Amino acid sequence: MSFPKIKRWLSKPYIRFVSDLPCAVCDAEGDHVVAHHLKGAYSPYSGGMGRKASDLFTMPLCYEHHMDLHTGDGELRKRQAYMIFGTLEKATDTGILKVR
Repeated sequence: MSFPKIKRWLSKPYIRFVSDLPCAVCDAEGDHVVAHHLKGAYSPYSGGMGRKASDLFTMPLCYEHHMDLHTGDGELRKRQAYMIFGTLEKATDTGILKVR
């Protein structure tokens, strides 16, 4: 089964916005929060071999939870979509993303 190639949406301002939010897991704030791109079984939206997911599919995570997710925390991987939806809601509420 082949998946269609998805064009990646890139936005440095959006990534900065996500990185300025508190961690989606523990609410930690500050310089140790990064924008985590969707990972796992959400292909083709989670990127693919050698590709990151679109910047639209990001969530704020502190370094600890970011490493937990990358090293295999199955519960965090299952919650990625929920955390991304929460991030998108904040982005639309603040006007960073506009819904037509």
